[in-house]
Amino acid sequence: TTHTYEDEVKAVQNAKEAGLQVCVGGIFGMGETFAQRVELAFSIRELGTQSLPINFLKPIDGTGLDHLETIEYYDALKTIALLRLVLPKIDLFVCGGREEVMTDKQEQLFSAGANGILGGNYLTTKGQDPKRDIEMIRSLGLRPIASITQD
Repeated sequence: TTHTYEDEVKAVQNAKEAGLQVCVGGIFGMGETFAQRVELAFSIRELGTQSLPINFLKPIDGTGLDHLETIEYYDALKTIALLRLVLPKIDLFVCGGREEVMTDKQEQLFSAGANGILGGNYLTTKGQDPKRDIEMIRSLGLRPIASITQD
């Protein structure tokens, strides 16, 4: 990264002071400890952001993190639950990597504490068909609040 952690925190604070709604995200499965996840949760709480997109690392060949294993399913659920406990009012969205980590159990993201997902493709990887996400959400008795598709 080209910015220090302090630079990033100041940018969030400046945006909030300007009246903007701010989200701060995290990528899990990069070799961090659970204690570091706890530390991140409390740091985000201190920043007072409105939303938190959660990503799970999907190691890609040829990158500096291609030697890492995909985060375990139960570890992902524990991380979501931790974030929900520390950040009870935040919008918690699960985004990249959820298809690989959760496979056919993606609906359990909501039981663990997530209140949203980001569907479609991501910056560097393909996601699943958004229609599948909408079907999953509806099967849980929930209602998608936005659906944007791109042909």
